[in-house]
Amino acid sequence: MTAHDCGAGAPAGHGPIRTTASLLINVSTLLQEPIGSLRHFEIDGARGAGLPSPVSGTLRLLRTDQSLLATAELTTSVTDLCGSCLNDLVLELDVDFDEEFWPHVDAITGMALDPPPERSGFSVVDGQIDLSEAVRQYVEMSRPMSPRCVEDCPGMEIEEPSEEPADPRWAALATLKLTTEGD
Repeated sequence: MTAHDCGAGAPAGHGPIRTTASLLINVSTLLQEPIGSLRHFEIDGARGAGLPSPVSGTLRLLRTDQSLLATAELTTSVTDLCGSCLNDLVLELDVDFDEEFWPHVDAITGMALDPPPERSGFSVVDGQIDLSEAVRQYVEMSRPMSPRCVEDCPGMEIEEPSEEPADPRWAALATLKLTTEGD
């Protein structure tokens, strides 16, 4: 991970905002800090497993009593088909979430931790969190069920069938159709 400290734009009293181009974040020192410790990240064009395009936005990590709470406000885009005309379109999506990341090992003692039975969220692996799966899941939930290329998309253009059969072998059926319609 390439992250650098930049004090500009940091929330008051919450330390610097780190800029990163990765969804893999090292949290080993944050896990050793007291409850309530914060880290702020500006994510810029990060790519992740299962994500079709880069992700940008902000991430806040809060040390809780047993986990890390990740609060993300991200944007990304996906390619889809218009639900009406079936043309390709690009959807810009806002992905916001609060998810917990649970360590399996105590960062200070090195002892294995038993996760609480009601635990939901993601894992901290080797002192790192990978936001890719959380972002992927929230991208899928943010996608509209039937996207439209424009609000009043007219739909697919339907060609009127020609009166002439495409294959001359079917011409006899065309005459049969004409005789039965007349009755």
